[in-house]
Amino acid sequence: MGLIEYTGLVPLLSTLEMDVIVAAAVVVIVALAMIWLLVRHQILLRRRGVFVCAFRAIGGARPGRWMLGVAQYASGTFRWYRPINPFMAPSVILRRGGMEMIEHHHPTGSDGVPFITSQVVVSLSTRLPGRLSRCQLAVDPGVLTGLMSWLEAGPPGGVDYLSAGHS
Repeated sequence: MGLIEYTGLVPLLSTLEMDVIVAAAVVVIVALAMIWLLVRHQILLRRRGVFVCAFRAIGGARPGRWMLGVAQYASGTFRWYRPINPFMAPSVILRRGGMEMIEHHHPTGSDGVPFITSQVVVSLSTRLPGRLSRCQLAVDPGVLTGLMSWLEAGPPGGVDYLSAGHS
């Protein structure tokens, strides 16, 4: 009987074959993630009223770092979307009734804006539940005009005025 009989068991894959399969799976997953981020970015950019906007939180000992993303005014809120985020939800939501523009100026060296120098830095104070916070936006001058108009277009007395039953 010198021949080995096949018993129906499948031979195991070699280490090299397993490495190739794992590497291929990682490449496919990374490619799908990158495609999704590009599709998400295109979906966000096609929404009405979306514009490029850099954002950073300030306050405390050191201001946060600038992050470039896209923003939108929607339903009395300012929504900022982080570019590298798999979710369609905004990363930051600021309510118009709780926002106040402190000042705006062209970037200086102390602002550390790593983006286009023709932008305007806008400082905002935001009333969040239980605390007062500050943030900065870096936007094009045309967007600044839109932001100022949007802030002024709020209902008299702010959001609380409308929620108190006044029309």
